[in-house]
Amino acid sequence: MVAVISQLLIPRADKPGRVAVFEIMINTPSIAALIRDNKTFRIQSNIQTGSKWGMVTLDSFLLEKYQQGMIAREKSSPRRRTVTMQGEVAGNGLEQSSAAAAGTRANPAK
Repeated sequence: MVAVISQLLIPRADKPGRVAVFEIMINTPSIAALIRDNKTFRIQSNIQTGSKWGMVTLDSFLLEKYQQGMIAREKSSPRRRTVTMQGEVAGNGLEQSSAAAAGTRANPAK
């Protein structure tokens, strides 16, 4: 395995059609070790910190497309993985997860 790319087609808000959003995971030694050690719950965190290798989380891609005005909030929110919603992002009305902003996953136990 070299990489895993998942894609969603979201209806556009700015004109007819759909926009593709992606999550990209590159098979780095760290990702390979997490898979080998069955620590898959930590992969999302590695994808967040792996942007220098071209990795992208679905949450960050959805947020980017929303901020560009390409997709509507109601189309992006149900697909986001983060649970805790706090704060406005650049006054656009889309709430960003404080956990995603900190680079960590939300902990539902707290």
